Amino acid sequence: MAFPLANPDRLKLQHHAEEQRNLKPGHCNKFLHAVIDPAFLREPHGAQLLPKLAELGCKYELSAQPAPTTITFYRTVPAKLTPAGTMTDTTVHEPFAVHLLDGGTLAAYVRNRQLLAAVRSVKEALPGRRLSLLVFGLVAYCRVHRGCVGRRETEQALTEVQLYEDTSHQLLETDEQVGNFVAQLARAIAERPYKQQQLDKYSCDQVYLGNEKKGCVRVEGTAGLQQLYQAQLIKIPSVTLEIAEAIMGAYPTVRSLLEGFRAAGQADGPLLLANVSIRRAGGPITTANRRIGPELSRKIYSLYGSTNPKQEL
Repeated sequence: MAFPLANPDRLKLQHHAEEQRNLKPGHCNKFLHAVIDPAFLREPHGAQLLPKLAELGCKYELSAQPAPTTITFYRTVPAKLTPAGTMTDTTVHEPFAVHLLDGGTLAAYVRNRQLLAAVRSVKEALPGRRLSLLVFGLVAYCRVHRGCVGRRETEQALTEVQLYEDTSHQLLETDEQVGNFVAQLARAIAERPYKQQQLDKYSCDQVYLGNEKKGCVRVEGTAGLQQLYQAQLIKIPSVTLEIAEAIMGAYPTVRSLLEGFRAAGQADGPLLLANVSIRRAGGPITTANRRIGPELSRKIYSLYGSTNPKQEL
C-alpha cells in the first residue's frame, strides 16, 4: 500500500515555526553550551556556577581552555532544512568569554603594572571574543593585606583595560555573585539571535510604529495609519474614544488636522476644535450635544503646533 508523500511546503512551514519557537526566550537556553575551564570551578568562587547554569537550562561541559579560569560559549543550531532538501546540524561559537582573576592576582598585576599585558595575552589566546573580566575577592584580600595596593591605582589599571582592550570588569565577593553573573551573561547570549531578529524586523522608524505588545499599533504601508492616529489622540489627557472619533470625523488624517491649524493661524488655531460636536457612544447628535470645548482644543493645538520641547499642555 502506497502512502502519499508529505507536502514539501508544509514541511518547510512546520520547520520554520519550530525554528522561530526555538529562538524565543526560555526555549533558546537549551541550545547554548558553556565550556568551563576546570580551574574556574575551584573553591571558593566556583561552587554556585553549575547549579545556576542548570537552573537556567543551559548545557555545560568541562574542558581545558587556552587561558586558565575561562569560560567560552557555543550554540548548537537545530537541524535546518537546506534548499536541496537535506538537514544540517551546525555549531556556532559565540564571540564572548569570561575570565576570572582572584583578588591577590589582580593586586599583584596592578602593583607590577602588568594587568594590561595579562589581559592582552588572554585575548590573544581567545581571538575574536569579547572578554568580561571577573575579579573575585579583591575587597576581602585587601582587608587582610592592608596597603597591598592603592584604590586609585586599581581603578586606573581597570580603566586602562576597559579603554585599550574593550574589556569590562565586575568586582565580585561571593560564589553566588559569580554564578549569577555567568548565568545572566549566558541568558543574554542565548537570547541574542531572537533580539537581533526583532531589531531587524522593527528597524528604524518601524520599531515604534509596529510592535507585538498590547496597546501598540502595527503600520504596514498605509494600513494601520487610522488606528495610529486614533491611538495618538487617546494618549492626550482628557481625550476619550468618543472625542477622538469626533476629531477624526472632522479631520480624517493628521495632515488634514495640521493643515487646519495652519489655515486658522495663531489667533484662531487654538479654538479650531472647540465647536466640534461629540456623538455619545456612536449615537446621533442630539440638540443637547457635547462639544470639545476651548480648553481641550487649546491643548491639542499646543501638542501638534508647538516647537518647544518643554511645552506643558
